[in-house]
Amino acid sequence: MDLGLTNKVALVTGGSSGIGLAIAAKLAAEGCKVAIAGRDKIKLDAAVANIATARAFSGDVREPAQVAKLVDDVVAAFGRIDIVVSNAGTHLPGRMEDVETSALLRHIETKVIGAWELAKCVTPHMRKQGGGRFIVIIGQAGKVPQANGIASAISNAAQHAFVKSLSDDLARDNILVNAVCPSRIKSPLTDALGHLYNEVYYGRSLEQQESKWGAEVPLGRWGTPDDIANAVAFVASERAAFMVGANIDVDGGHQRSIF
Repeated sequence: MDLGLTNKVALVTGGSSGIGLAIAAKLAAEGCKVAIAGRDKIKLDAAVANIATARAFSGDVREPAQVAKLVDDVVAAFGRIDIVVSNAGTHLPGRMEDVETSALLRHIETKVIGAWELAKCVTPHMRKQGGGRFIVIIGQAGKVPQANGIASAISNAAQHAFVKSLSDDLARDNILVNAVCPSRIKSPLTDALGHLYNEVYYGRSLEQQESKWGAEVPLGRWGTPDDIANAVAFVASERAAFMVGANIDVDGGHQRSIF
């Protein structure tokens, strides 16, 4: 299927590793010119070395001035931005007493305020060019709150509200805002979290814990970053032209909620 992405310009934040890197590579494979943004120059250089149509852009989405510069730099380099994938951020584990308020604030600044600033900065460009796609990657805690992930439950739920509200605001401008929601994806992030959870809370080996997590998925296995990248490419494409304000679970059937 031709997704109609040839020569589109995509900006992927948090794009130097894991799911973000897989998204950048997939969009490039579909014909996009890709701007990969992140804070770690070494990771950024390694990422773009393997993607012919990608360029690296340093920036911290927690800093509004850096977000504005990032968008301006990408437009200067490529002439436009057609697709934004807001992927910066990680999961913040721990119960309320374990999480410092300052850590929660940094978490919200990255995942919520960062996406807010990206949208504010890129929207004028997309309006001028007649439309675009804005996609937010949102983890499972936004739909399935848990005591040991309260900080991520707060930030991810806010991301869902942001996507719904922003989609209402921008749809008439043909700027389509949607979310893709990973769960049970094997990545550097889950490798680190699996180590934490199995040692601190379960007392099982990493292999035992991963096997348990896989067994909870109806498909009986973990997903890969490429599974998320494939969904993002579709949502970013001309084939998803009537999808607005959606949150797409890519989780092997793991999510049990109806909505």
